[in-house]
Amino acid sequence: MTLLEIKNQVMFQTNNDADDIEDYLPFVVNYINDGYNRLAKVWANGNEPLHHFPPLQYDDDIPALPNWTHQALADWATWLIYRNGNPQKQNRGLYFRNAFEEVKARISDEGGQAGLNDDGSQKKRKYFYNIPQ
Repeated sequence: MTLLEIKNQVMFQTNNDADDIEDYLPFVVNYINDGYNRLAKVWANGNEPLHHFPPLQYDDDIPALPNWTHQALADWATWLIYRNGNPQKQNRGLYFRNAFEEVKARISDEGGQAGLNDDGSQKKRKYFYNIPQ
């Protein structure tokens, strides 16, 4: 997804709420980049400097993470928008936070860059683990 597509997804997920759009629109890219930074740290798994993950600035920028993680950036931004709202909006936002955390956990559990292919499938292990003795 491009940055523009991610922003559009955030707009869709927040129901294009016309009452609040002026309040959060200036911060959407910052919110997306916050999620991007969080996933990039987990994905890099300490093996690669984070300068390979520059912040997204332009509408045609594409995150340097696998495609299957891009939706999580929209989910994180949606959570941050709802987090600042009334209790009803905060409750609505929890779904998006949980969706983001599931992607983050999947990256962490499966080894990030070291353990997953770009399509999200598990890399073939070089060694056997848990061989019965």
